[in-house]
Amino acid sequence: MDNWPKVNFGNAGFEAAFERRDVYAVSSQDARSRKRRLKVAIIGAGGVARAKWIPAIRRLQTVGEPLDVCGIADPRSEARDATAAALGCAAYDAVETLLGPTLPDLALVLTPDASHVTVARHAIDRGVATLVEKPLSADYFAARDLARAAHQKGVLLATVANKRFSPPYALAKKLVEAGALKASPTLFSAKFTLGYPYVDLLEGGTVHVLDLMAWFMGPAAKLHARAVNRPDGKLESAVISTTFASGAIGSLVTSCAGLSFKPWERVEIFGRNAFLVVEDQLETVLFDEETGPAKSWRPAIPNTLMFDEEFGGYVGQLENALDAVRGVAPVNSSGLDGAAAVGLIEATRRSITANTEIDMAREGLVP
Repeated sequence: MDNWPKVNFGNAGFEAAFERRDVYAVSSQDARSRKRRLKVAIIGAGGVARAKWIPAIRRLQTVGEPLDVCGIADPRSEARDATAAALGCAAYDAVETLLGPTLPDLALVLTPDASHVTVARHAIDRGVATLVEKPLSADYFAARDLARAAHQKGVLLATVANKRFSPPYALAKKLVEAGALKASPTLFSAKFTLGYPYVDLLEGGTVHVLDLMAWFMGPAAKLHARAVNRPDGKLESAVISTTFASGAIGSLVTSCAGLSFKPWERVEIFGRNAFLVVEDQLETVLFDEETGPAKSWRPAIPNTLMFDEEFGGYVGQLENALDAVRGVAPVNSSGLDGAAAVGLIEATRRSITANTEIDMAREGLVP
């Protein structure tokens, strides 16, 4: 390829650091400042809100995004009051009271998984665009019905798929779209390890890689999974084989028998006589010739100008949702995308239980 895609790896970037002399990348840009100002409500003040989404909001505000937080809701008084004080916004004990006095332009649903659908449904019924943390629901049909209801009402529903916005994966996607694989993707191969004993292997972690699989390869037509369980009966490891509607194939190995703080994620995408590797959501490598060098991109970790909320994809996901609300960009991870990822989880569970291949359309698992 003659021109490599330009993807910011979560740092200040050459243009900011050297041309604008903005080494911390904090100056507001005219195009951004001219955007319509929006109000965002946060529903849920747990770890993901405080560690990921609020820093993402602050990062966008720092660079001039016209964005205000109008309130936060959480039934736990200590969590909501502390978070509201840090944000300088009003605190509410429930979504109903938050969405009562004034309606935001976008609601971030960051509650525990079991309440995602109920909370999101309340916001959608009020006509409020909604971004829901993953998984959209633990129940596929609830996720599907939520996505369909939002579509019928004409209300934006986005689902968190932050890895799509993480620079190494965003770069891989642009390379695929630019023809770097010399063909449409023919094979997807991935490995994912999750060592946290308190997180569901599929819903809490593998869902990210299943979403990436669908993003790169398109919808799955058939799926077959085999598994090993832990002594307590819970899923420990699974091998998932997939045939896509395009005719391509894929495999995913996922396990909680390994470690979370060691090499934990690898995605490979093959075309014909070329393939891409994304290693540990850190480095993107293109192999496209037998004798020439591999072409790789990775951030300089000691660089103090790295922004975690950008590299993790949260800034990009939030910015995309805001621009979708404004009507100036299509949403990059819709409610139907979120339901599709949950459908792959449901198909995996069914295949393991029945020890058979699952036809996604026949089983009604295609949203």
